[in-house]
Amino acid sequence: MSSNDFNGSERPARGRGADAGKYPEPEGWGQDGFWRDPSIDSDYETGTTSAIRPRRSGGSDSGSPGYSYWADGKGWENAPASPPRGSAASGLTVVGATGGASRNGSAGGGSRNGNGGYGSGGDPTAYYGAGAGGYSAGGPGGPAGSGGPGGPSGPGGHRRGGPGGPGGPRRRGGGKVKGSWWRRWTWKKVVGLVGAMAGLVILLGVGAYYYAYNSATIPTQLAANVLDQNSTVYYSDGKTPIGTIGPIDRQLLTYSQIPMWVQDAVLAAEDRSFRTEGGISPTGILRAAYDDITSSGGSLSGGSTITQEFVRQYYSNIGTQQTISRKIKEIFIAQKLAKSKSKQWILTNYLNTIYLGDNSYGISAAAETYFGVPVNKLTIPQAAVIAAIIQQPSYFPLQQYRASLTARWHYVLNGMVLMHDITQTQADTMQFPKMLTDSGTSKAKAAAGTTSTRDPWAPYLMNVVYNELTSPTSVGGDGVPVATLETGGLKIITTISRPMEIEMYHAVNENIAAIKASGATLPSYALIGAVLQNPNTGAIAAMYPGRGQNMSASQCKIYDCNLNTAVYTREQVGSSFKPYVLAAAVSQGMNVQTSILNASPTLYVPPETDPLVLSATDPAKAVPESFKVSNDGGEVISNKPGGAITVQNALAQSSNTAYTDLAHRVGTENIIQMAGDMGVNIAAYPNGSNLSQLKGQVGMALGTGSLTVNEQATMLSTIANGGTYHQAHVIQSWQAQEGAVQLPHVAMHQVLSQALDSQVQYAMEMTTVDGTGTAASLGPDRPIVGKTGTTTQSKSAFFIGAIPQWSLAVGIFTQQQNLNSSQSLTALGGGGFGGTWPAAIWHSFMSEEFGNLPIQQFLSPIFTGEKWNQVGNVPAKKKPKKNPTPTQTPTCKRPFSFGCKTPGGSTSPTPTPTVPTGLPTTPTPTGTTTTSGGGGGGGGG
Repeated sequence: MSSNDFNGSERPARGRGADAGKYPEPEGWGQDGFWRDPSIDSDYETGTTSAIRPRRSGGSDSGSPGYSYWADGKGWENAPASPPRGSAASGLTVVGATGGASRNGSAGGGSRNGNGGYGSGGDPTAYYGAGAGGYSAGGPGGPAGSGGPGGPSGPGGHRRGGPGGPGGPRRRGGGKVKGSWWRRWTWKKVVGLVGAMAGLVILLGVGAYYYAYNSATIPTQLAANVLDQNSTVYYSDGKTPIGTIGPIDRQLLTYSQIPMWVQDAVLAAEDRSFRTEGGISPTGILRAAYDDITSSGGSLSGGSTITQEFVRQYYSNIGTQQTISRKIKEIFIAQKLAKSKSKQWILTNYLNTIYLGDNSYGISAAAETYFGVPVNKLTIPQAAVIAAIIQQPSYFPLQQYRASLTARWHYVLNGMVLMHDITQTQADTMQFPKMLTDSGTSKAKAAAGTTSTRDPWAPYLMNVVYNELTSPTSVGGDGVPVATLETGGLKIITTISRPMEIEMYHAVNENIAAIKASGATLPSYALIGAVLQNPNTGAIAAMYPGRGQNMSASQCKIYDCNLNTAVYTREQVGSSFKPYVLAAAVSQGMNVQTSILNASPTLYVPPETDPLVLSATDPAKAVPESFKVSNDGGEVISNKPGGAITVQNALAQSSNTAYTDLAHRVGTENIIQMAGDMGVNIAAYPNGSNLSQLKGQVGMALGTGSLTVNEQATMLSTIANGGTYHQAHVIQSWQAQEGAVQLPHVAMHQVLSQALDSQVQYAMEMTTVDGTGTAASLGPDRPIVGKTGTTTQSKSAFFIGAIPQWSLAVGIFTQQQNLNSSQSLTALGGGGFGGTWPAAIWHSFMSEEFGNLPIQQFLSPIFTGEKWNQVGNVPAKKKPKKNPTPTQTPTCKRPFSFGCKTPGGSTSPTPTPTVPTGLPTTPTPTGTTTTSGGGGGGGGG
């Protein structure tokens, strides 16, 4: 019977087998020794697990072992001969009392081995008496029979008294009742069971952990594009960046290249225990949870360590899904990585690959994007801003989230204080730095990449670099695959000098101011281009490719700001084309010193099919299909009979007639070949100069082909370099990370021998001394080979000039070259001649940049070849009669002060030009084409 069977003072409880506070009547003991009562469990209520032992011989003879339920329903209270409760006879006494509940009591007591049996008397309400094996302790001769009054417990009693005589029911083997451990709970059992279960869980967890840990492997495949980085383009010093090329703005740094204060700022923001923890940080997870709960939003933290974040973004198939399996995988890989790689390796790669907003990947790109400086120039406040952005890179850089970014910035500084990287005083004095993205002055986007500064020339340079590197070697490029250039992280060093670029723009702007000061204007349609080359290598050191692209779209349209006027724009070059004719003549055997050209104001030049037929000054004497050409404005350049003039003087005075006639003698095909040898693209326009289409047109001598400023500079460099051609280029070298330095493919060949070239140099030296280019002179001691060029109606004006160390070509031209257009360079003043403002820009730059350069001389001329006489045998000029007022033949030297025109003669035929359309981002030329017959390109100076 359980303890719940009693309520209060041994009252029946409302439990199984009880109703209305009365014990139900049992069926009694069965003959098999088991208690028969369907409402109770014999194993539990009686405590028996087997049949009652038979009585020993000589024991009390009773037909029933008795039972503990009474018919009157009052239990033990009215039991026959029941002693008072609590007395020794009642069985409730302590062990050892007479008739008590002693387990080893004396005869008649409650001894398990006592001599008492079940109480006799035949009363169906009798309780257990003494007897062998009985449950209650029988007294010595109780009133119910020989056994005496029973012990304190009925069936199922819980007190440890003597459980009756030897005849009562007892458990098998004397042990605990089967199932009683589970039925009788104590706090010790609960603690023990919970502890056992916890231990089992721990063992299973540890086993699962080691299984999962040993099963996890660090991936060998990296995440897509994780190490892709754009290539960085530098000036010739190899240190100052111009910009980057590629869709992913990232530059990989080494650990030593990342300043410690930048590292500290990132750790203060993301993982303050990084240097001491393993791959994961339980305390970091708890700290993050606490911060997230208690913060107001400015200092929310992530539970992942930097190692975990790095694993997530660096390796393939890790992912960012918020799933348990992914997180577990991340944790194990992070732990293994922390054991296999150094902290420096992990932190360096983390800082190189983390996204920091505005298409900036890695700390280096972010430094340039937000503050316009390399990472080693970042201040602590700037580094803290970048570290703060890591948490929300897509939002924090935006101005509308500035309050949140500022709060996070303070969190980073406070972390640096706690980590003892800076003092509290330092943190208190720091102010939030200005971000370039706020004012739109961050890196400018260009077609070929991103420029690092707002320098007006930078976007143009980046485009030239891109095209030169990726163009096939068969057309003069370096053949670098686009994918390698855009994602390979190349270090590209150019030939461009930033100080020279600055001076180039200064020289142009200085002369623009001078134009305005003179009362003239620089119209929006007037485009300026300039290229400076090293004749010994072909390297372009500086250029003026345009006004810049840092302007509104409407302004850009007005100024054609996307045109690269230095390298890609194609225009007629006027008389600055004449050196090609001169060089071709020398190569054909003309002696520059002794030959005589015809500089008559007007000539009728025979077709080149009759090279030895002299040109005529009288149309009546001209051969059929002769080409009429005149000096600019019918200028009289020579006072000698037949217009005879030296080769040098004809070039210095820019005689159209003399060099058109010379072209007829040399042959246009030879001139085109010479131009090609000197670097001119002779293909049809717009891909080339269109010279290939001008065969047979002697007027090409006047610059009717469409050349670039850069091609003119290359021709000049070839002449200045003793006749050796070097391909113009802007690439000095490039190098992949841990790769060998690569050099550009620079074509080089001999165009003229030094002896022949010395004659060309000699012929060109007088232009700045006593010719159309005196405005460019650098003084009597510094030699210059040069040539001016002006087209009909002043659509283009050029000055090209070189000293032995450097060559510089300057051109000014109108957007519309069509002769029907009203656009003209005469608006600039100076007649729009090449000897005016182009020569002035040349002089400004060269005198400022190379004024202190040691003076070098060109080659001493070696005159070889034959004397070419383009005038023929003319009668000797009669001596004029004495006249006190002789008629003076007008001449024109056209100094910079404006130039001049002499009446007489007629202008040469002019081609109908075409105007290109579109804004090139690749080498797309602009310029004009010519009609049959040529001519018209040249003018005077």
